[in-house]
Amino acid sequence: MLQLERLTLREFRAEDLPNVFYGLSHPEVIKHYGIHYASEEDCRAQMRWFDDIRADGSGLWLALETREDERFLGAVGISSWSEQHHCAELGYWLLPEHWGRGYMREALRGFLRLAYRRFPLNRVYAQVEVDNLGSGKLLRSVGFTLEGVSRECEWKDGRYLSLANYALLRAEHEAEDGGDE
Repeated sequence: MLQLERLTLREFRAEDLPNVFYGLSHPEVIKHYGIHYASEEDCRAQMRWFDDIRADGSGLWLALETREDERFLGAVGISSWSEQHHCAELGYWLLPEHWGRGYMREALRGFLRLAYRRFPLNRVYAQVEVDNLGSGKLLRSVGFTLEGVSRECEWKDGRYLSLANYALLRAEHEAEDGGDE
């Protein structure tokens, strides 16, 4: 568990299933997200995945909740940890009713501190649909650099998508975070 100014980042619990399903079936969340579920039962696979990657060391995803009233907000995590290359992929989502309040910026800053301490990471990367301008802006605000665009590299909803590739190196993170690693 990680306590931030307004948020707690914690491991997922079984009772989070309805909130995870709500998020990963909400049209505004899944508009730019690669995973979605049609039923709570199907979403159990996502909950198992959270447990599996933590158990096998290939990643870590945490639930976000408010410190004040423990209201579920969303999730943040890394996966696809490469021990050989010291890198992992960042992902995150927030329930739309909480957008625009700076919650995800706070969560990313805290989570990245934790991830760089817990894993021998040199590089964290994220891929963002190019028309998801808010996500690109968020990543830049926490120190990520746009490295380029993979043009029409994914097929979704009957069309090809281009993905913006962002990354944050350990040295950049330490400089952004005040060097207190």
